[in-house]
Amino acid sequence: MNILIIHQYFRTPEEGGAIRSYHIAEHLSRSGHNVKVITAYNSSRYYIERLGNFEVHYLPVYYTNHLSFWSRIHAFWLFTFYAMRLMKKLRPTDVNYIISTPLTTGLVGLYGKKRFGIPYIFEVGDLWPEAPIQLNVLKNIFLKRLARRLEYIVYRNARMIIGLSVDIKTAIESKVPDRKVEVITNMADIEMFGNVKRDEALTSELGLEGKFVIAYTGTVGLANHLEYLIAVARACIAHPEIVFLVMGAGAQLDRIKQQAEGLENITFIEPGNKEKVKRVLSVSDAIYISFRKVPVLASGCPNKLFDGLAVGRLIIINFQGWVKTLIEDHNCGFYYDPDRPEDFPEKLKAWLSDSKYLEECQKRSRTLAREQFSVEKQMEKLSRIFEQFSGQAV
Repeated sequence: MNILIIHQYFRTPEEGGAIRSYHIAEHLSRSGHNVKVITAYNSSRYYIERLGNFEVHYLPVYYTNHLSFWSRIHAFWLFTFYAMRLMKKLRPTDVNYIISTPLTTGLVGLYGKKRFGIPYIFEVGDLWPEAPIQLNVLKNIFLKRLARRLEYIVYRNARMIIGLSVDIKTAIESKVPDRKVEVITNMADIEMFGNVKRDEALTSELGLEGKFVIAYTGTVGLANHLEYLIAVARACIAHPEIVFLVMGAGAQLDRIKQQAEGLENITFIEPGNKEKVKRVLSVSDAIYISFRKVPVLASGCPNKLFDGLAVGRLIIINFQGWVKTLIEDHNCGFYYDPDRPEDFPEKLKAWLSDSKYLEECQKRSRTLAREQFSVEKQMEKLSRIFEQFSGQAV
């Protein structure tokens, strides 16, 4: 089959960040399909790169988390326009695989269906426009109505919808009950993270000997609200054995660093690729996952969860939803109320005082990663979906 993947934020392992679409492209191309990817990057020219068995078309659309609301909207529409124009040149195509966010990528799928009769699969990682609406980023009544209408039309016209969590699946089915929705979560990269050994050089460099290390690796943005982590760090001042590592980038990073001034139990590390993430996780005992206390965000599927499971770390979260149920059911982490940071040291006490119990929970994380969320397990689900298009196994 000829498969075109449209994802504005495509990344490779060498670049770092979320590499789900890379795994999808690699899997489908290794399965014998002709795969091409359309994405964007921060430059002034269009170029094509061959990555293994698939081809990536890079469109010159500037985007960072520091852009204003209207600048982001401009970037979304510019990518959509360029992708539509490029789609004409990349035919024949049997299936378009459209990855949201942003929601505007759905327009590329609609265009391909209406103009060329190409069916599309629509993947939903975050519920747009509900997320920016609940975050009070999207305020204009007309834009809200327009975005919700677009969401409905994109769902209605998709041959198949993939949600990254059961909560996302439920939300989509409530809007388009006659559409088929499958769940394919993010992936735990066992090959990369499964046998990580502690980086003694980094341990020494950061002065982590004898410390209980909690790591945050990921975006430092509005939705993550790392003010919660700062509050927890303040609550842990009386426990000098607890330290926090923050490795990330985003629009809120400078503000978070300012709030952390004077706190000796937080270290900020420059962001990097997956290898650097692995180094940081190797010296950690637990990972911290944070979302602002907004209901829609709890439905998401955070990449850092799966890195933490693959490495085998205690999972600490500050939000409700399916992730809370997952880690509590498998006893590999805990939830705390972000409005009560003073409770955090007591919550952590069981793992601080009992190293054997900590090791057991960490082993359960690795088992969960291997048995439910490995790249192979999730890509098996994707293969079954594509069987419906090709009529043969992929």
